[in-house]
Amino acid sequence: MTWYAVRTAPGSQKPKREYVVQSTSLGCDGRPRGKGYRIIPSLDPNVSAIERALTDAGFDHYMPAEKRLVRDRRHTHLWKVRRFALMVGYIFVREPDWGVLRETPGVLGIVASPKGEPLPLRLEDILLVRAAEAKTEVEFDRQTREARKKLRKNAKSDPRLQMLVQKLDIAGTISMPLDSEAVLDVAA
Repeated sequence: MTWYAVRTAPGSQKPKREYVVQSTSLGCDGRPRGKGYRIIPSLDPNVSAIERALTDAGFDHYMPAEKRLVRDRRHTHLWKVRRFALMVGYIFVREPDWGVLRETPGVLGIVASPKGEPLPLRLEDILLVRAAEAKTEVEFDRQTREARKKLRKNAKSDPRLQMLVQKLDIAGTISMPLDSEAVLDVAA
């Protein structure tokens, strides 16, 4: 089980934009309104473009990533979870077929020796990167707890924010721990 480092193209470690075709509703006369369909762009925040390309090409890969809380543009008092590459510009591939790997979209090159031979990575190095990734995950969990605590505190005094939090919680977009007072009110 040998791993190799691969250089990635700029922007390929960001989420890949996908397009979904959705049919539009029918009018009063039973015919579709407008074109009859709508193209909706969407992002899969858990998979980057290079990860998708390597998976489609049949490679085992590992892109160290960290999660961060980023302020929502529309609702500035809310935070979204975003995934970022921990090592920008590099991804690890296990025992690749070099010809297919060079043709994969998003791959710029392979980290090689001065003679042009691909440099294998030690498993200990991969484990060190995974340990760094685990540390960022612990920090992310701490930030998430603090953000939820602050949101709950602000929602107590702002009825509009309270309604928004309830909508997001029902939709499954956000989950917040219940206050002990709210649990007692429901039980009574």
